[in-house]
Amino acid sequence: MNVFHDNSPRNRLLSVLRNLLEQPYYYKIKMLAAKYGVSTDSIKNDFEELKNAYFLVEHDKQNRYAIAPGQSAEYLEDVLFFTESEKDFLLTALIQANATDKRLEKIRAKLETIYDVSKLGSSLFSKTFLTKANLLEQAKKQKRVVQLVNYRSTMSSKVSDRLVEPFNISIKEDILHAFDLGKQEIRHFRISRIEKVKVLDASWKHQGKHYVAATDPFRIVSDQQVFVHLKLKTGALNELIERFPLAQAYIQPCAEQDDLYDFACKVNDKFLGLANFILGYYAHIEAIIEPESLIEHIRRKSREIRF
Repeated sequence: MNVFHDNSPRNRLLSVLRNLLEQPYYYKIKMLAAKYGVSTDSIKNDFEELKNAYFLVEHDKQNRYAIAPGQSAEYLEDVLFFTESEKDFLLTALIQANATDKRLEKIRAKLETIYDVSKLGSSLFSKTFLTKANLLEQAKKQKRVVQLVNYRSTMSSKVSDRLVEPFNISIKEDILHAFDLGKQEIRHFRISRIEKVKVLDASWKHQGKHYVAATDPFRIVSDQQVFVHLKLKTGALNELIERFPLAQAYIQPCAEQDDLYDFACKVNDKFLGLANFILGYYAHIEAIIEPESLIEHIRRKSREIRF
């Protein structure tokens, strides 16, 4: 199944470059071909185009590809971000230029923000996403309560404001760990589902209750987890890693059959997230190996479907 909607050669080439940067030594040529609905020769041509642009495309012994460190990859970081030494140089220059305290602090805060963002490496996020993430980081450092404006909850299918104490922000995984003042418990939020972040004057009052709870690949918070093992076809593989990027760490090529993949890890014992994925893409799932309770759960859920 082709899940890439704008499949023009130019946009596919940029997307392939992003795949190799974000998931080095993960994709084989045939996986990329299936992902974009093109021939393996087309992907090989894309690799040649990248090489012509001085990107070093290499592969491991399993023929999984990546962009090797090189001048072009370094250039992307050089033009987008300040290094720590560049940040210090600019601050020193401002001090020597007798910039006012207020102006200096404002510029210092902006430079700190840029430097924090540089830790993302090659991850590509929008300016809106980064603005929200940096406000959350600011609130964390200052131990301030924030309002998550118009948070879109998948669990409740509601859009509402949340008052939280943000104590752990994982930008790469798009997860905010926070103490929810309304529910009086630790909750995980998708940063991308927050419309806007407002940092309030109120200080934390529940720091003693802050802890990073276990999160499964479907971003469900639960200390009650069970081990699951599924065999996936290429279509299910593509959908799983695109909808739930954390799952990619638990996927391996099947040793018995080249065109199948093993997904094995611990998930929440209610199978939230996983069950919806299985029901939506069952035609691309070869088998549920274990546990039996997951098979029974899927059968029960399928019987509950009413239209």
